[in-house]
Amino acid sequence: MNEELINQIVSRILSEPAFQALLHGNKDGNSAELKAVKPDALVLLNYVPDFERVLTATQQQFGSDYTLSILPSDQTNMSKPKLPEGMSWITPQDALSKSNWQKIILPACSPNTLAKAALGIRDNPISETIGRGITQGTSILLVTEYLGFTAQTPKAYRALYEGYLQTVQAYGVVVSTTLGEGCTSTLNKDKGRTSSVGDSLITDKGTVQSSLYPTVTHARQSNQASLFDQRLAINEQRKPSTEQSAPNREEIRFDKKFLGDKQVYGIPEGSIVLVKRGTVISPLARDTMKSRRIELRQEKEEGRR
Repeated sequence: MNEELINQIVSRILSEPAFQALLHGNKDGNSAELKAVKPDALVLLNYVPDFERVLTATQQQFGSDYTLSILPSDQTNMSKPKLPEGMSWITPQDALSKSNWQKIILPACSPNTLAKAALGIRDNPISETIGRGITQGTSILLVTEYLGFTAQTPKAYRALYEGYLQTVQAYGVVVSTTLGEGCTSTLNKDKGRTSSVGDSLITDKGTVQSSLYPTVTHARQSNQASLFDQRLAINEQRKPSTEQSAPNREEIRFDKKFLGDKQVYGIPEGSIVLVKRGTVISPLARDTMKSRRIELRQEKEEGRR
């Protein structure tokens, strides 16, 4: 590099308005260029009927501290709601190519997204982003307001998703009932205490907040069996006694590690499916098996049931 080129580079740098503002104590009108850049946060937006309220609440809570990028689900992408000032859309490619998100926010977490996060399923941009965030230890906030459970929801079904909530809390995900009420998991603090989502969640301010599931309780996370084993036990308990001795039911051995809804439709109705320990079964697949009277059983070693 010759001397003339070096002089041109130095002259170019010295003539920059931002550099001149620094030299003059930042008293000129160029201070806007020198403002600290806010850290980046990614908002994973599932479809909701009231986009405006969700987006406004998200902007009010996090907009002053973060630059907010919105990654929409496929259904949300079709609606493309208007974003508040300070928010911008981001494509799945750009969201996944960035590895240093300071925060990931799910302001309207759906049951499907929750189940995938708990089970480690990463089959779309949103679930892949959550999986990467958990793997990298990124701060993640999950809001349960839109899970959609009511007083009429069967307890066993609520217990299933409460288990998912406890699982993601064990991963370090912060769970909140609504935006603005930052509930934190006590699984990682308070000398090993666990907070049951069925009882209450303890907020950052130490106050107790009611959860979505006031009637369901769970044992301590450290003493629980795997979620898969728990749900198999529930299925066994709920089977009628006549079903266990039903004759001539075809047994199907399923050897793959993931059983989804598509695979269930290839299984004969009324049959028995034998799966290996550790097989991941999607919530939709379980619903389909129930409607088609397919019984799920876990294989023991050497093919014994």
